[in-house]
Amino acid sequence: MAGWTYLGNLDGDTVMYDKTTLVQKKRNATIWMLTNYGNITIQDVLSVTKWLEFDCDKNKFRYLAVYGYEGQMQTGARLIFNPNPTEWGPVQQGSVIQSIQNFACLRYPLLPKR
Repeated sequence: MAGWTYLGNLDGDTVMYDKTTLVQKKRNATIWMLTNYGNITIQDVLSVTKWLEFDCDKNKFRYLAVYGYEGQMQTGARLIFNPNPTEWGPVQQGSVIQSIQNFACLRYPLLPKR
């Protein structure tokens, strides 16, 4: 069972990530994220898990695997099974992916100077 941590809502969908899956290497970090959709998607799924990899130095990311389920929180039949890495892409400023990158690459907001 994953230890999902709530990240936020985006257009009626709930986004979470699993802190326990974080693996940090020299320049890269990997972590799992989960999206619970408010409505069934065109692929007939209500939740999708994605294994993210970040290149912390180059501000890029890719999906190492993507799985979609007919129910929320990874329940029901697995309808999407894609264990193939995608191409690297830029992390967009202000995106959900950037919020996860901040945790994975240890880029927490700095405390205000006193």
